[in-house]
Amino acid sequence: MINKDFNKIICKRIKDLRKAGKITLEQLAYQSEISKGGLSEIERNMKEPRAYTIFKICSGLGITMKEFFDFPEINDYMNNL
Repeated sequence: MINKDFNKIICKRIKDLRKAGKITLEQLAYQSEISKGGLSEIERNMKEPRAYTIFKICSGLGITMKEFFDFPEINDYMNNL
């Protein structure tokens, strides 16, 4: 259950950051050099992104991995383990 909760938080974070940046799914997929279908599956929590995929998504969003993982929901999750 822990992994599913963590994955759900990460997938939501990707979608939230994309929408906050007013970037389409297609644009982020292109900028991240990953498939649009794969990104869509990640955002819908159907596919677990690997660390390198998160790195590529961060690159496409123009943020660092540190910025990606610096948000309240992940901190709350980690504090409740």
